[in-house]
Amino acid sequence: MGLTDETRGLHQQIRGLYGIADAGGHANDPEEIAISLLEGGCRLIQLRCKGWAEDDIVRVGVRVGRRCSDAGAMFILNDHAHLVRSVGAQGVHVGQLDVDTVTARSLMPAGSILGRSTHSLDHIDAALQDADYLAFGPIWATTNTDRDKGSRGLDELAAVRERVPSHTPLVAIGGITADRLPALLTHGVDAWAVIGTIRDAEDRVKATRSLLHP
Repeated sequence: MGLTDETRGLHQQIRGLYGIADAGGHANDPEEIAISLLEGGCRLIQLRCKGWAEDDIVRVGVRVGRRCSDAGAMFILNDHAHLVRSVGAQGVHVGQLDVDTVTARSLMPAGSILGRSTHSLDHIDAALQDADYLAFGPIWATTNTDRDKGSRGLDELAAVRERVPSHTPLVAIGGITADRLPALLTHGVDAWAVIGTIRDAEDRVKATRSLLHP
């Protein structure tokens, strides 16, 4: 897929800590999580509000989008491609059971970025057809999924990196902690997505800083 200059610039921002402001867990306040992520230095944020009404997603998304814009951070919306324009996001991230990438792209402004979750080598080739970046995992076991997806491990991550072209950002996700980050970085990932390690931390700003590039 050819890249416009605008989309190429967005690709270059899929780097480092990919903080997910998630409405799950005991916190249930993605805006507060986004604030902590930004304060801690994260500049790539996804808003993930599984099960929320669209009006509520837009209400919170607009505020998170403004905060990201003020901080110079990329803002990605989970699942709802048709709301990307409304919340001022730069793109969307979709899972294997969400809308297909062709449809998702048709619902967003031109030049928006599109990410796709993958969970096996079988998913990779299809995702590469129309996704701008791929997320792969869970690398380690996690409870922050809508269904049990097991874990893939670092060896399978290495195999995925070999299949994904170097110009396509690869995001690792699932069970990532500060202690595990050094091992993860030896496998060629461009970014690492984190939910629970930050969302559930007593000090989210400190947790964010611990997961920035060592």
